[in-house]
Amino acid sequence: MQADSVGGIAPAVLVTLRHGEKVLAAHGLMLYKEQPVQVHRRTMKSLGVSRTHLMGMHALGDRDESYFFAEFEGPGHVSFSRDKGGEVRVLPLAAGETLRLRDGHLICFEESTRYYPMVLAQYPAPYPDANGQRPVTYLFADELTGPGTIVYQSYGNILSFQLQPGERMRTNVASLLAAANTVNVRVDWLASPAMTSSGGPPLPVLDLTGPGRVLVHSGA
Repeated sequence: MQADSVGGIAPAVLVTLRHGEKVLAAHGLMLYKEQPVQVHRRTMKSLGVSRTHLMGMHALGDRDESYFFAEFEGPGHVSFSRDKGGEVRVLPLAAGETLRLRDGHLICFEESTRYYPMVLAQYPAPYPDANGQRPVTYLFADELTGPGTIVYQSYGNILSFQLQPGERMRTNVASLLAAANTVNVRVDWLASPAMTSSGGPPLPVLDLTGPGRVLVHSGA
């Protein structure tokens, strides 16, 4: 398949499919398609994602995860958009290469790509609530493994880093867009004496340790 980013303020992606080529996308992202392009419903089960796993993701609060994808089969053109500002990137994944993309940013992916929703990281609230509980925040991600091409969109601009083995970087939670499965993602807490003395809560941050690719976005 061939995918091209088009537009400016709220970019879209134009996918060109040859005969028999297939691309998958969440329902509701299609802008238009040419008449020869056939549309089918593809279950998560057919992609190797069990209903039990999906129900577990829903129980943790991942409300965006559907039991189906829309599958588009060529020949012809089909266009998708998330109807928001931010860079659209087209990324070919080599066989066995895995990227964990924060949920809400995937636009479409080639049928040969393995898809699996997952929890990238989790952390409790710094202090107990009125019931004495510390609610847990979960960072959900779409794990995509090549071979195949994926298309995703950021908030704002994208900065890309290639971490060497043992090399570390830190981001705030919202800024992380994606990381290779070889990158260790660990939640830490940022607190300063000024924050502590004023009674402000510590802030969660992500410590990332290579090797592997890390993507952050500026508009998060």
